Amino acid sequence: MKAFGEAEVERLAKILSTGKNTHLRSITASGHTLPSSALETLGKALVSPSASKICCIAIGDEGMGDEGVESFCQPISKINGGPIESIDFSFKSITDVGAGTIGRAFGQSKHLKRLDLYRNPGIGDDGMVELCSFASLHAEGGETSHAFQVLEHLDIAENEIGPSGAKAFVDCLTKGATALPRLTQIELQASSNPFGPEGCSYIKSLISQQSVNKSLVKKMSLKKCSIGDKGFVSLVESFQYSCDGFGVLDVSDNGIGTEAMLTLSVALRENETNIKSFKSLNLAKNAIGDDGVMTLAGSLKQNDKRGNSTLEILDLSSTKCGINGAVEVLKCTSLKSVRLFNNNLGSEGFEALTPLLIGGHPTIEHLDLGGNRAKESAVAALLRAVMVKNEPDNSVLQTIELGGNEVGEEVEGILKEMMIVRPELDVARDRPSVDQPNDLQGDERKE
Repeated sequence: MKAFGEAEVERLAKILSTGKNTHLRSITASGHTLPSSALETLGKALVSPSASKICCIAIGDEGMGDEGVESFCQPISKINGGPIESIDFSFKSITDVGAGTIGRAFGQSKHLKRLDLYRNPGIGDDGMVELCSFASLHAEGGETSHAFQVLEHLDIAENEIGPSGAKAFVDCLTKGATALPRLTQIELQASSNPFGPEGCSYIKSLISQQSVNKSLVKKMSLKKCSIGDKGFVSLVESFQYSCDGFGVLDVSDNGIGTEAMLTLSVALRENETNIKSFKSLNLAKNAIGDDGVMTLAGSLKQNDKRGNSTLEILDLSSTKCGINGAVEVLKCTSLKSVRLFNNNLGSEGFEALTPLLIGGHPTIEHLDLGGNRAKESAVAALLRAVMVKNEPDNSVLQTIELGGNEVGEEVEGILKEMMIVRPELDVARDRPSVDQPNDLQGDERKE
């Protein structure tokens, strides 16, 4: 809460210019109002040889805007970002003008590993085109190798970027006149942008595009991007090629339905060697339905049949997964974490899952059954089954989430006994009031 205004910036800049800094590496002062003159002063101080130890910067507030970004970046652009490894321009009211300034300052950096630009809806398609155009040009004006060549994390969420903006940043990250290999893999956070299916037709190449013999991206979040079945199928098409190194995909809340699960299932089964690093898939808040979940589960490895064995983490929260789908998912023997939160499985669903949890589970370490409105008797029966110890005891179950189901004295008594019989197991739950709402939304829980 300490004030960090123009006077403090002037003082800090003066200290940095003395060359006496030996320990300070990070300046985190986002949210403080600073005039453009102070931002320029700090930018000039950061390019001095004596400030070379400063590598992480978060500065300015919502009023920073294009003018503040230009003032701060102009000195830094002369040395292509200098030693800065992480820069945070999130929630700064940046438009296409400021985005171009950032591209000019850091596009050819040999040190920038993290770039945060989220919550700048003024960027849009035009801003992404500007950022990428300038980033792909050298300070002297000639086209050179890949832009952002050592970038490891890019956050462009909530920036109103559509298909043309998607094409711009994909081209920026994958193309270069000299075609030198990129040195790092990228974690891409691009949620809440209106990419739509067309945007996915460009973004999919990031998954199969090779960087140092691995996929260009290792994690990708496209949550709430309106991609639908068509867009998701487009992404899955990349599995036909080598995607080694690609590990995490979040496509939650995208209007994906049952139809897309057939394409996904075929891809998981037939292209397993191409996606051997693919471990985590988030499908939450998509109306996949019971048939879609069963189709997906049918493509995964089970004890008695072959199937994909790469996928380990599967989030099916709020997917309209029914009892049959939930049962089939728990039969899969490659999964380590399964979320079935808010699927209205009820007591009947718990009763169907209970036989699969006698003695715990041999492969699932984390199981989320929260928000399914099961009665206490069904919850108690499931926990008693888990508490059984087979010989040998091969359960690896470490966490069960039960919040949003009925819990009372009977369950509390079982949990006390559980602490003795299975001390390694953590059971997260709540005790609902009698007037608890019947419709839990998304990930709302009472912990």
